[in-house]
Amino acid sequence: MSLPKRNLCFTIPSVYDDTELDCRLYYPRRTEQNSSLFGRCFAIVAHPYAPLGGSYDDPVVALAGNILLRQGFILITFNFRGAAGSSGRTSWSGKPELADYVSVYGFALFYMDAIWRHRKQKQRQGSKEGDGQRLKHDSAAVPPTDRPLLVLAGYSYGSMITSHLPKLEVVAQLFEAPKEDSAEKEIQRRACDLARDGRAYIEMYTTDMTLSSPRGRRERWDQNGERSPPATPHQRPQLHHPVTMGGYESDVAGRRVSRESSRRSIDGERVKQSFDRVRHKMSVRKSSSQQQSPTKILPEDKTERALEAKEMTRDASIVPRIAFVLISPLLPPVAGFITMFSKLKLVTKASNMCNSGPNQEHDGGEFEQLVRWPCLCVFGSKDAFTSDGKLQRWTEQLRARAGSQFVSIRTNSGHFWIDSEGIVRLQQGMIDWIAALSADGDKRSNNGDDGLAQGQSPNGIFPVETSPI
Repeated sequence: MSLPKRNLCFTIPSVYDDTELDCRLYYPRRTEQNSSLFGRCFAIVAHPYAPLGGSYDDPVVALAGNILLRQGFILITFNFRGAAGSSGRTSWSGKPELADYVSVYGFALFYMDAIWRHRKQKQRQGSKEGDGQRLKHDSAAVPPTDRPLLVLAGYSYGSMITSHLPKLEVVAQLFEAPKEDSAEKEIQRRACDLARDGRAYIEMYTTDMTLSSPRGRRERWDQNGERSPPATPHQRPQLHHPVTMGGYESDVAGRRVSRESSRRSIDGERVKQSFDRVRHKMSVRKSSSQQQSPTKILPEDKTERALEAKEMTRDASIVPRIAFVLISPLLPPVAGFITMFSKLKLVTKASNMCNSGPNQEHDGGEFEQLVRWPCLCVFGSKDAFTSDGKLQRWTEQLRARAGSQFVSIRTNSGHFWIDSEGIVRLQQGMIDWIAALSADGDKRSNNGDDGLAQGQSPNGIFPVETSPI
């Protein structure tokens, strides 16, 4: 199984040491079933252990990613340092990889903020111009009290890193008012750039696509399996041909990242290209148009981008709702072996220089984030890396904590999810959980209650239970 053709390929520097991280971004197709979530939900999925072949091309990452895309999520995948020929090397402590994930986390916050802020501005503008009736019937319009949803997910080693992510407040503080030429500033600029394409994609589907058309009407699909929107022909190439973005606006940052990433090898790049060619050949939706080289886009108007970044910094940022998905999580002793039993905590380049890190102590103890926010954990009873008994005890302890929103699904599967029954259970479990998550978010928006957005823990809102084998 593989993900569809990515819409955007880009790199960002890691806040740990400026190592370049390879990232991909995928747009969902808007359907009648996912219209309520389209343009409102975002997700990051982290891959397994790189020395054992883990990368963003992993089949289980693709399995989870496809589920999220079908539900209307904008999906971000990335390679940890050293994965599949990417820059840097896998660490023995896990701390650089945790900072890598936080870098993508920060990118997602900036990206969501740029898209959400623009949509709310257009909604206010439309209301002033007497266009409120159209916005009222637009399922993707932004409710006054609604917030975007960000799902932080990981599989295997990726789930171990995900479960140790710092609090949202810590990540937001790290990227607040970033200094010029810093990794945080370059991440903000990259997010502002790519959010323009995301806004254009969302607007094209929400303004031109009609979901109330007769059911007998046949939908048009292109050669890539994408739904063809009723847009003008010149709009399609700009939004659906894969785009590669690299380089940095600041010359100082570019030279700095170039030095930190000098260990990238030509052979590693060839390996990545070979993987891409194999995936294209195996795809049933391949076409001659897919063989076109990705378009290299150059930095656009710096003035406009600077104004966007300034506005994001000046105004109060959009605070998203957070949720977690853990697939086949790694627990001790295996988790200890691959981190040399070091405590996973966020360390950045700035904190290394000043010998002090962000305040990331969890008031509720270890894994507090998995209890504070909605969290779905899916694991198999035949997992070869963590015993069934240990996984059951761990999930039961998290569910038993006060105000916990942690739920788990236990299947008769192994660690690698190769059996069809386990795949079906994983798919249906994620779909049901997302539906419950969406229903609760809509209910709180209608009631003007932002409790979930602030991390409060209502009881009984996610009716997903551990099912027997």
